[in-house]
Amino acid sequence: MKSNSIKADLHIHTHFSFDSLAVPENVLKAAVKRGLNAIAITDHNELAGALEAAAIAKQQRLPVQVIIGEEVATDKGDLLVYFVKKKILPGTLERVLSDVKKQGAVSCAAHPYDKVRHGIQLEALEPRLLANIDAIEAFNSRVTLPSHNVRALRFAQKHGKAVLAGSDAHHPLEVGSAAVEFIGVKKLDKRSVILSSREVKAKLSSPLVHFLSRYAVLKKRLRRKKENILK
Repeated sequence: MKSNSIKADLHIHTHFSFDSLAVPENVLKAAVKRGLNAIAITDHNELAGALEAAAIAKQQRLPVQVIIGEEVATDKGDLLVYFVKKKILPGTLERVLSDVKKQGAVSCAAHPYDKVRHGIQLEALEPRLLANIDAIEAFNSRVTLPSHNVRALRFAQKHGKAVLAGSDAHHPLEVGSAAVEFIGVKKLDKRSVILSSREVKAKLSSPLVHFLSRYAVLKKRLRRKKENILK
């Protein structure tokens, strides 16, 4: 990694997502171990994991910038949002993008084309909606098919959208499998995430990681049933 650059994994989940058991502190430990300078915690429709990770990083003086993010469910597919000040509720893509702009946050289409995982079908978007999406996740380590990443990268390049990447980690073992190295940047902000030069450094995760998510969903479901019985 170049000395004047920031290596960032921009799509990570914690136990505040319905399909993850990852503890924020363990995610941070994994990020430091793998040489990341920044991470975005992007739980499903929730900011709590990102806020907790940011507080831990500050308290422990860890060399990792924590970007407050969220993966918001919309009627067109999932949208990653970065530098959020207030949780954005699920809804229509039009309304969610409006909320993003009001907060001065950054939006990114998550795992486009992956219908199994609610990816936005970019070509089907109305031009006015596409114009308001700042970036495209051109590499996601958990995509159902590698061709989804290829299509996402080509679309981003064709339409002049910023290219981003993330592991989509739901377990600390996955953190850092995909990252973006931002060149000539000391700290990420809204401007540098969109405009700075970058290189994607990524690999696909084993399909077996999806069993980790499934296990998390089942474990949480059983826990809720047990709690309801005890009430």
